[in-house]
Amino acid sequence: MTTPELRDKDHQILQQIHQGNNDVQKITSATTHENHHVTYAFQKLEDLGLIEVTKPEGTVERTINGQKRVFQHPKQAELTEKGEEHLKESEREHIDEYDDLSHNELVEKIHGLEKQIEELEKKFEVFRDQVQELI
Repeated sequence: MTTPELRDKDHQILQQIHQGNNDVQKITSATTHENHHVTYAFQKLEDLGLIEVTKPEGTVERTINGQKRVFQHPKQAELTEKGEEHLKESEREHIDEYDDLSHNELVEKIHGLEKQIEELEKKFEVFRDQVQELI
């Protein structure tokens, strides 16, 4: 049941909805996605039958960056059965990617990932030092 034309961003938003971040504001807070990107993804995912979108009436109070704010209730989404199936299938596809590898290929893959993590940790340390110098 592969769903056509799903971007990584769309898949991330499906995962956020599954994890309970079911409205535009919660998703933008939990990810790097902007409001209009999430709204566009909601429309696309709804058109594909993966989510149902509602716009509750009234306002909602949230704490954003340490400040309480009241605003119109954002659009909310709920996964449909088709959306749940898509997430399960994509999880299986990800696991299948490793099932077909030999022992040596798995070891090689792990070593590559460990090297990549080490490089990212070094870059993060440099970045953190740069930020601390600016503060």
